[in-house]
Amino acid sequence: MRIRFLLLSAVGLFMLLVGCVSPTRLNFSCDDPTVDIYIDGEYAGKALVNYVFPNSKQDVVVTCYDQGTEVYRRTFSKEGRVNNELIDLQIQHNLQYSSGGRKAKTN
Repeated sequence: MRIRFLLLSAVGLFMLLVGCVSPTRLNFSCDDPTVDIYIDGEYAGKALVNYVFPNSKQDVVVTCYDQGTEVYRRTFSKEGRVNNELIDLQIQHNLQYSSGGRKAKTN
């Protein structure tokens, strides 16, 4: 009986530890096939990108470029996110950044 209790306790502790160290994955989706998606300044792909947070990282900066022009930038935190969550990147076209910063204005 005591061995069974110890075995169940060990299995429970293992499950708890595995749950705490499992990686957080986020999926970024963009319906515009011409947009390049960058994560923390590195090219990640187009249309659908899967990102796995390293254990030491809490935030990620997602930037999108359309023909070399930045059209989207946002920081995402892994805190409060569901593993394998799909995030739709809403790209607003016909916007441009002013030379005074990242303030968007319509043409």
